[in-house]
Amino acid sequence: MLADLVAAGEAVSPYVGRQSMLSEWVPQRTWVYRTRLVMPTPEAGERVFLEFDGIDYAAAVYLDGERVAVHEGTYVPLVVEVTGQVGGEHALAVVVEPAPVSEPQVGYTAKVNVHKGRMGYGWDFCPRLVHQGLWQPVRLRTTKALRLVDVWARASIEGEVGKVVVRLDTDAADQEGWAELVLRTAQGEVVAEAGVPPSGSTTLTVDDPRRWHLNGHGEPCLYTLTTILRDAKGEVSDRRDTRIGFRDVRFTRDPGAPADALPYRLAVNGRPTAIKGWNWVPADALYGAIGQDKLRHLLTLARDAGVTMLRVWGGGLIESEAFYDLCDAYGILVWQEFAQSSSGMESLPSDDPAFVARMTAEAERIVPARRNHPSLAIWCGGNELQRADGVPLKDADSPVLAALHGVVARLDPDRHWLPTSPTGPVFGNTLESVRTGPEHHDVHGPWEHQGLDDHYRLYDEGKALLLSEFGVEGMSNLRAIESVVPASERRLPTTRNPIWDHLGRWWNNEPLVRAAFGDAIEDLGTLSRASQFLQADGLRYAVEANRRRPESCGVLPWQLNESFPNGWCTASVDYFGEPKAAYHYVRRAYRHEHVCAALPAPRAHELRAVVWAWWEGGPAEVEARVLGLDGGVRAERRWTAAAPGEVGTITCAPGPGSFVLDLSVRGERRTLTNRRTITNRYVLTAGPGFADLLTLPEARVTTELETGDTTWTLRLRHEAGPVVPFVRLLDARPAAAPGWARWDDNAFDLLPGEERVLHATWDGVPPQDRRIRLDAWNLPPTTLTDAGA
Repeated sequence: MLADLVAAGEAVSPYVGRQSMLSEWVPQRTWVYRTRLVMPTPEAGERVFLEFDGIDYAAAVYLDGERVAVHEGTYVPLVVEVTGQVGGEHALAVVVEPAPVSEPQVGYTAKVNVHKGRMGYGWDFCPRLVHQGLWQPVRLRTTKALRLVDVWARASIEGEVGKVVVRLDTDAADQEGWAELVLRTAQGEVVAEAGVPPSGSTTLTVDDPRRWHLNGHGEPCLYTLTTILRDAKGEVSDRRDTRIGFRDVRFTRDPGAPADALPYRLAVNGRPTAIKGWNWVPADALYGAIGQDKLRHLLTLARDAGVTMLRVWGGGLIESEAFYDLCDAYGILVWQEFAQSSSGMESLPSDDPAFVARMTAEAERIVPARRNHPSLAIWCGGNELQRADGVPLKDADSPVLAALHGVVARLDPDRHWLPTSPTGPVFGNTLESVRTGPEHHDVHGPWEHQGLDDHYRLYDEGKALLLSEFGVEGMSNLRAIESVVPASERRLPTTRNPIWDHLGRWWNNEPLVRAAFGDAIEDLGTLSRASQFLQADGLRYAVEANRRRPESCGVLPWQLNESFPNGWCTASVDYFGEPKAAYHYVRRAYRHEHVCAALPAPRAHELRAVVWAWWEGGPAEVEARVLGLDGGVRAERRWTAAAPGEVGTITCAPGPGSFVLDLSVRGERRTLTNRRTITNRYVLTAGPGFADLLTLPEARVTTELETGDTTWTLRLRHEAGPVVPFVRLLDARPAAAPGWARWDDNAFDLLPGEERVLHATWDGVPPQDRRIRLDAWNLPPTTLTDAGA
């Protein structure tokens, strides 16, 4: 509703300064959506329905002043039959009631008695913006006497044979007729057909089906099942297209895992694979206003980063059909949590029978609406639900979790179930719990950079089987800050400033960033760059450290995107859809072929880097070099490695100040890599911090830009001067300008004499508006356009 009011000029944007506080009255009111509805004149035997895919939260529907339906529940649809109305123009009104009372993050989970995301009531990355109104599509649909209520298509594959068990449900079972089922490939080829009664079931068999593969492991092939209901005369009464995929998704326990650990090892189509993903939050706090282009852009970023799973966090949404359709198409698995979440006070859900009954009834409609999607892998009871002593809940600890599990087991038995995340047996991933606590199965945290030494120690010593939520905080991109922070407040310090506190106080680590750079940061742009540098390095190192441990089943950093334009946030992509440096660092860490190092701290007197590499094919050449910022080589080692894994160790006295660890791997396999060298670099310090990056002598880098209809090719060449650390290519347009630029690499280090060729895809941006800002620690900012630099 608030987004509608802003669009109508009746409310100010909540996305500037503290203006969200001026809108807190909106969800306390009753609002009416009105329109003139032109209805067809039903022919004999026809039925007409109004279908609402999502109303948040409670509402009544009126047609020509007469109430025809009432509704409650954010995630359940409403179908209203209006067959009795004559054709022509009618007055349609939807009266949306005030949003229900619920608990913010610092509250009591047991007081929550509705199934609605709690993020909007106030969370660490979102001020209070309680959503209300029509948030999913509304349509008018005509059928004959038979109407399809549900099509359940359970696709499975055994050996080289695919099977689809189809069960139909109609709302006029007493009517005569039949259903035609036709299964087609994405190219339209018919591979199976059958006829069944209107509410019948059957099994379709497909020889040698094309499998739905994980992102990066093959094509996620999809099939379309067309269901056509025919009445007794053979006329089409209703029809539906359902997309399915043949895949085998399983979670198992490794042989060496603790006996009481849940199964976290993912295998798809018989191939074990580590989970590489992110946590997903609603693409907008006002989720009814999310544009499909933005949703597609964010999920394209996930696909391009090699993501194989997104965890849909329990403080947000049961995600939309559009979200699931894109994940189906991109080969990204979905871990879907019911909308329950932890609290700052206590985190045990209510055991009130009325609440349990409400959750059960909603789950019985939510689960069938999602279960045909091949991307759906996990149902989970909620986020961070715990006993009073902090131990994560099991089904037996909570009536609502037991009830939800029962619904999933009955209505979607092929999916994995988790009672909550994390599952423990301890909650938090800390140095103390790592060193003195019990085994870590699935744990959360931390969400903050642990400091220039302890951050590396924590992740080097980690022992979790699954790290399903953790992060590192960082400042937003400068153009995003300029969009949401009033000009008078764009100054340092950002801490203890009411505007900045409103825009991400929980994640403002300016004191740590300043200390890491010798307390020499003097402007907002430098602070943003320094903060993003630490966030990117910290998140990358956490991901790589878990990748080096064979017992690790995977990682899901917090968080890919953000729902509100903060100044400080743990997101890797800002609210406007522009990746921060952390996105690109993690994207590189997720590559199939990669090289990295364990980097024990401190390093004041000695660097000891244990090098690891992964590649495809036979033996590989691995190289490690330690370079000063002047580009001079201080140490180097080369290995011919026979198999992926730990390769060797390079040690040296790095000398004072900052330096670069340059790693590379070059495999023999020609078909995939064409012997392409994979590199990874770390800018490290042997001193107390990175103050010398602020005074690094300027380098000279030349640019050569080739432009196309939707792409740019940028050639950068280091011509003179020292190393250029942390080169960034940033969108130079206003943050709210439509469209995006997606780079195949970004936020990297350029060595003396080195040349890099980078490619950008422009999405929804006219050529004349395309502008990129090139910056680094020791380069003057340069703006690149179609007309040149």
